[in-house]
Amino acid sequence: MSGLTLDGVTFRYPATERPALREVSLEVAAGEVVALVGAAGAGASTLLLVAADLAPRVVGGTLTGRVQRPGRAGLVLPTPWTQVSGMAFTVWDEVAFGPANLGWPREEIVRHVEPALAQLGIAHLAPRDPATLSGGELQRVVIAGIVAMDPTLLLLDEPAAELDPEGARLVWRLVRALAARGKAVVVATSDLDAVPDVADRVVWLAEGRVAAAGPPAVLAEEATCAAGLGTAVAGVWRAAGLPPPYPLTVADAVRAWR
Repeated sequence: MSGLTLDGVTFRYPATERPALREVSLEVAAGEVVALVGAAGAGASTLLLVAADLAPRVVGGTLTGRVQRPGRAGLVLPTPWTQVSGMAFTVWDEVAFGPANLGWPREEIVRHVEPALAQLGIAHLAPRDPATLSGGELQRVVIAGIVAMDPTLLLLDEPAAELDPEGARLVWRLVRALAARGKAVVVATSDLDAVPDVADRVVWLAEGRVAAAGPPAVLAEEATCAAGLGTAVAGVWRAAGLPPPYPLTVADAVRAWR
């Protein structure tokens, strides 16, 4: 199972002079989780749209460079109310909407929908009307609908933004489980403290370019902390005037003090 490749990708939205992405090269292997971090407008959401083949095909604009996708991609947006079909009157049917549009037989749809509901902890919501759900519940429904389509490449844009801490932990565990099943996963997130336990690699985007890339320890480096992109522990360590290298997690801080 292959992964995602971006080679020298530059993308510009319609009627804009400044590219949203500039010469971005990135490889994500099957079974790998890559976290995209950066300030607002850094290009993370645009990168996901390009990877999903929505930019420029749907949103317009111009794209140069090479994009190689591993197969079917599933994209989760940070605004779940814009991603529901609007054609389903139960959560079960909403999660089944994508698989049904792939032309799968009913037995295959059921085989994918039931586990997706269980994995997102929303099996009890199956008979509910999506219009009656909270934002967090709806976000889980959207993620379940993407997972039910069994994509080779999973693209997540702030997937925990609408979730309470319990829901966020559930989603992050699911991300690791999907990677363990051979999925390539790219997640744009501002939940920096979750990244060390979730991601295999971190890509820091700044003004559309890759500013740095490496293991999660990137989030404990002086440059990322100075940009406001360090973990909470690294930020506290730096604010206290303690010398680098900064600890990435609480466990790292405890070891450093000892």
